[in-house]
Amino acid sequence: MLSARVAGAGALSLAGLAARYAAGRVRADRAWPVLVESRLGDIGEVDEVSVLPLVERLIPDGAGTGALRGEPGVSYLVRADGTRLLFDTGLSGGRARSALVANAERLGVDLSALDAVVISHLHEDHVGGFRSMTRRTFSFAAEPLEPRGVPAYVPTEIRHDRAAVVLTTGPRVVARGVAVLPPLPRMLFWIWPVAEQVLVVNVRGFGLLLVTGCGHPQIERILGVTEQVLDVPVRGVLGGLHLPVHPLGTPLVPQAVLGSPHWPWQPIGERDVEHVLDEIAARGPRLVALSSHDSTPWTYGAFAHRFGDRYRTLRVGEELRISAGGVRAVAPAGPAPMLA
Repeated sequence: MLSARVAGAGALSLAGLAARYAAGRVRADRAWPVLVESRLGDIGEVDEVSVLPLVERLIPDGAGTGALRGEPGVSYLVRADGTRLLFDTGLSGGRARSALVANAERLGVDLSALDAVVISHLHEDHVGGFRSMTRRTFSFAAEPLEPRGVPAYVPTEIRHDRAAVVLTTGPRVVARGVAVLPPLPRMLFWIWPVAEQVLVVNVRGFGLLLVTGCGHPQIERILGVTEQVLDVPVRGVLGGLHLPVHPLGTPLVPQAVLGSPHWPWQPIGERDVEHVLDEIAARGPRLVALSSHDSTPWTYGAFAHRFGDRYRTLRVGEELRISAGGVRAVAPAGPAPMLA
């Protein structure tokens, strides 16, 4: 009798999740078009943009355990000419010495000298941990290290004791040549709806570089909105695209299950990757750099096969510098050859 009641309660719970998911998908599909009715004019250009991963799952080959730290989160230092932005804050921001702080010190990055913070979305691996997520804030570490008064561009209601929070409700210029796109909604089955914004940098002679946290909104929507808002070709896509394909045997099973936008019986698979590859390839990219925090080795291989020397897997400390002349990779120890 008890087992029958438990089974019945489980069935009702699953039915409730299914109903919430179906309704959430409809709301997300209806909500986003109004967000992109505004276009941005000339946002300006930068001569060079560099992206330095401060938090990623992977560290460079041969790096010692006492050097750089890897974790399944994202934080990038983006330098666009003279502007210094921190894109997301990683996973371990509740610790006294987070991976973000430790890696920044190891790489000579002064987190007190930022011009802005951009939060892609309110998930724990992007805002400094579970506590920050549930408190609807972000953190660098347990100690308050965020620069007082620094503008923080966020895609949803977030509070912060030190930063000047700016809620993104439409396309917005952050600095010369740099903008955030409106937060795009996506429904995830097991958790809740998520609104995610993308950072774009207009590089003279190169085109637009898109920087994503997880890329939860469909790739065709992200790229289409970018092209609708800005009349500049997309030439680079960098960051997470949430493609933990064939996760068994890897640490990415939670990402594959909890972060899936599909029904539970339809895992994120090879067809999803092919679709993303086709959409990006249609733009003629000069750089595609994939985050290691939500991608499996199978996914790295598929991207490398399609894009060849235009592809990079992101690792802590391996900086990418993009200009009209191409894309240059700079390892923690020094410069590396041109990629494209």
